Amino acid sequence: MTATRVNKLLTGAGARAVQFRGRVNRRPDGSRSIPRSVILASALCVALALAPTAAASAQTPVQATVSATQLLPVPCTNGAFVCGTANLAGYGAASWNWFLTGFTPVPTSCGTTYTATVDFTLASDPSSTLVLDENGNVCAPGLDAMSGFAEGSKAYGHPETLVGNWTVDPTSTGAFSELAGSGTDLLNTAGARWAGTYSGTLG
Repeated sequence: MTATRVNKLLTGAGARAVQFRGRVNRRPDGSRSIPRSVILASALCVALALAPTAAASAQTPVQATVSATQLLPVPCTNGAFVCGTANLAGYGAASWNWFLTGFTPVPTSCGTTYTATVDFTLASDPSSTLVLDENGNVCAPGLDAMSGFAEGSKAYGHPETLVGNWTVDPTSTGAFSELAGSGTDLLNTAGARWAGTYSGTLG
């Protein structure tokens, strides 16, 4: 319902309330009460005015588990830094692609930061792709957090944990088009294996 329509309803309710001012009900003790019809009309208009706001802000939980095994000589033919599979709760199986877009090495165990673009494409509907913009920190023993990304996706043997945050990118398609949302993710890599989880809300 549009704001104009809501305003008209509220205005109409106000007008009806004015019309009933001279026709109030009298109780046995002489006191007056507002007619029931006026109260109901006003309450209905308030409910209609609030309903669109509640619907617009509705968010549903989303969670995904991901895994990948990097193979040589070319880990991902589509250019992704990591590519594997995922399971999105409520949506089913999907492919998972993780594209590194930047990183800043810092010589501490969790100081290195990164940015990435992530996509999940549903196996049941390849036209539906959820795209995320991700950023976070790389944690690893010693200076491994600096060297792992610097050596590229073929660099095995660097145990790392990525602690990230994500927001939905507007380029998402199909079932995910026009959705917004945000959340967190935790990815672990050891050798050629990657695994982790994404959680947050969509709406």
